[in-house]
Formats: sequence, C-alpha cells, structure tokens
Amino acid sequence: MAGVRFKNRRWHVRYLDATGVRCERVTPATNKAEAKRFAAELEARTWKIRHGLEVAPDESGLTLGGLMDWWLANRSAGTASHSRNESAVRCHFGAAAIARLPLHTVTPACLEEFLRTKAADLSAGTANHLRGFVHAAFNSARRAGLYAGANPAADVPKFKVPHRLPDYLRKAEVVPLLGALSDKYRDLFACAIYAGLRKGELMALQKRDLDFEARLIRVRRSHGRNVPKEGDESALPMASELVPFLRAAVAASPSALVFPNDDGSRMRPDTKLEKILRSAMGRAGLVESWLHVCRLKGCGHQQRHDDDDLRHCPEHACKLWPKAQVRAIRFHDLRHTTASLMTMAGANPAAVQRVLRHGDPRITMQVYAHLAPGYLRDEVDRLRFFDDVSAAAEFAQAGGQVAFGRRLDVPHRPDAGATEPMLAAHSRPDGPHGVPVRAQSRPHPGARSRLVMHQKRST
Repeated sequence: MAGVRFKNRRWHVRYLDATGVRCERVTPATNKAEAKRFAAELEARTWKIRHGLEVAPDESGLTLGGLMDWWLANRSAGTASHSRNESAVRCHFGAAAIARLPLHTVTPACLEEFLRTKAADLSAGTANHLRGFVHAAFNSARRAGLYAGANPAADVPKFKVPHRLPDYLRKAEVVPLLGALSDKYRDLFACAIYAGLRKGELMALQKRDLDFEARLIRVRRSHGRNVPKEGDESALPMASELVPFLRAAVAASPSALVFPNDDGSRMRPDTKLEKILRSAMGRAGLVESWLHVCRLKGCGHQQRHDDDDLRHCPEHACKLWPKAQVRAIRFHDLRHTTASLMTMAGANPAAVQRVLRHGDPRITMQVYAHLAPGYLRDEVDRLRFFDDVSAAAEFAQAGGQVAFGRRLDVPHRPDAGATEPMLAAHSRPDGPHGVPVRAQSRPHPGARSRLVMHQKRST
C-alpha cells in the first residue's frame, strides 16, 4: 500500500514502481489529503503497468536497436558467449525494421511476427536464441531503471525445436581416422575421442594439467577463460590407450600448451578442425558416395556414384574429379563419440555423465540411453504370441497361412441363406418337440418363483 509522510516541508509518497521496487518521490500536494490521493493514483497506474494492462511512458528515448547495443556493451561483454551474442545481434537486428521502434511500442505481437520470420528463414533454434537476447535485454533495462514497462518477450512462446540424435564415429572408424590424420592433429583428435574434451578445452590444455602417474587430466580453462564451461575445475581419468598420444604431444610441443601451433602459440578459436576431420574421413575411406565434378572451369557438370573410378564429362570429354562425400559430422560430435562408444560398451550412465561433465544426469540419459545394451529390448520382448522366434518367422514367411507345421483353414463368412443349417449344425435337438436347446426361451427367474408359489396355494 502507498504511504505518505511530511519531510523537509514537502509531502512525500512511498509506492511500488512499475518494476515492483519500493521507491519514494516528492509530490506537489499541499496537504495530507492531496498527498494520499496522489499516492493512490500513482500506485494504481504503476500496478497496471506492472501487470501489462497499460504501456509505460518511455522517458529514455531508446529504440530496440539501442537497447540491444546497450545490453551488449554493459551486460553481455565479458561473458564466454559475448562474441557469438554480438555477431547474432548485429546480423539479425542491425537492419531490421523492429530495431528502429521505441521501446514502449515493441509489443509481443510484433516481436513474435519478427521471430516467426526468422524461424521460417533460418531455424526455430535461431529464433529462440534471438528471443532470449531480447528477454535478457529488457530485464537488464528494467533493473537499471532504463525501462519501466512489461517485458514483451515474456509473452512470446518459444518455438518447438525438433530433437535429433547426435552423430558419432563408429568403433571400426576410429583407428582408420587417426591413421589418416597428420602428425600435427593426430594427438589432438585422439584426446578429443578418448577424453571427450571440448574444442576450447583442448586448445587451452597445458602440460601441467596432465598427471601421467595418476593418469588424470585436469580441465581448468577453455580458450581465453580461466574456467571451463561448467565453471568448476574437474579431473578426468586418462585412458590407457591415450597415454602414448599425450606423451607424444608433450614431447613435440615447443610451449606450455599441449596442442599449440607450430610456433608454440595457442590455436585460434576459428581453426577449421571440422574441415580437417572430414578430409581425414575421406582419406580413410569413410565415405558415403563420390561426387564426380568436371575439371573444366565453368562447366559445372556433376555425377554422383558409389565409387571413385575414372570418368569423363559427356560434354567436354574432360576427366571428372571425384570428391569424397562423408557424413556431415562435426568436431563436437567427437565428444558424442566418447559417450556413445562408452555407453555401447556397457559403461555405467553415471560414469558417462562424469566424463562428459553434464550438470543434469537426465541430459546424458535422454541423448545416449538408446545406445545402452538391452535398452527397452527386454521389456519389448515380453510381447510373445508364438512358441519361439522361428515359429514367428515361419508364419511371416508363409504369409500367415501356415503356422506350427499345419495349414490354417480360415472359414469364410456364410451367406444369408446358410443361417439355419449352421444353427442346426451347432445345436442339439434334444429338447421337447424336437426344438433345439439353444433355441428354447428361458423364463425369467422372477416368473418361475411366482409360478411355484401359485402351485403351492392351489394344492
């Protein structure tokens, strides 16, 4: 409730502002009654603004684009994802018409229309990221006193993002891939597969983080940050097969880093490790098909085949260049490879969670539980209608006509005229007057009892 008080020869009112914070301001009231009326009207207006029933007057003069710039400079700067946040905001809000709207005119309807366009052109995940940026910017502006209205992004629902299972390297593909990599990257990719470290954690890994006696890898930093993504340092067990790869990397490194550049400096975050991975898969023969492209500049003729045999362009008789087409696997999928192969080898889900350092064990189970040996198979196998699997196979191969060593005689539906013969065939004519038993009508139990009582009275 609003309150009033007389201070320094002026009437002051205390009330909840549009953000729900208790504040105090001076009024032009000359007596207590006017001050109470002013306080009641002020609190009623802020209550409507706080609950979205009224638009707050915008006194900052900020547009949505200006708000996003302020948020990047004052709230996003210094965070681990600042560079990605800045790139996304500049790309999607820079020339958009919605960025020129004043803050008090940005409604949930216009924001949702903007995000729906982004979801249709790009993806639902991108639209959800942009919604999150706007939501965070408005909340920060309200806390800083730059905006007093409701957050329009709060009333915009998130878009449904389809869940897709991650891709990973199969067990038989790991050794050929490592053999196809150059000496500069072989140890790095081996550490990514055996330990499940992220790209930034691998690039920031130092020699003092490796304990070969205890066979531990201490994850302490990522890229330019002093802490990993989870925020806490962690120690991971070092696989026995990973030890020689790490010893070779330490011996070849000219600096304190385990996987540096040739001059000892840290690798850039935009190093194309994904391109290196897919090229190595092509050299290792882990291809799905071959795209044969004409070598003549400007021709553009292409053919897709399952082999890389020599072929010629039908138009210019030039040789076609075979390009290996591999799975669209990412470098981050090597982390999924670690978890997937551990799960299929029968590792405990809790151990997989510890290696991946997931904060929530449900994330590990939702993504990798389908790979666990016997996952739901034993429960589904409870549905049994045949003596064994061979009987079901025999029944299926015979088209449902033969089962258990005999032919099934499926009776056809009789015609209308065959009703009485079937009734006669399935009935017993042992009732009085030759009426079949199944055709006799049975008296109601109540009628039978009344008949018995009538016979007793008559006797």
